[in-house]
Amino acid sequence: MTDDKFFSVPVTLSSGGPRMFVIRSVREAAWFLAEKWPRLEGTAFMRALRACAAVLEGKRGSAYARRALLLAAREADLSIVR
Repeated sequence: MTDDKFFSVPVTLSSGGPRMFVIRSVREAAWFLAEKWPRLEGTAFMRALRACAAVLEGKRGSAYARRALLLAAREADLSIVR
């Protein structure tokens, strides 16, 4: 099992309703992409999954997965709450 990598700043996403999702780590991001993501398609979505895997394998830093997650959120029309 790989160690989790935490984001320096959590990512908070909303699909427009009252529910918000706070993602604090790469493992949470990977789970969210696989289990809760609204559109299981798209280039940015696939890149985000691969980015999470690369980080959890120790090949990249957590900022890489965070950036990929943000791009995937834009592609899926999710609101990024700051």
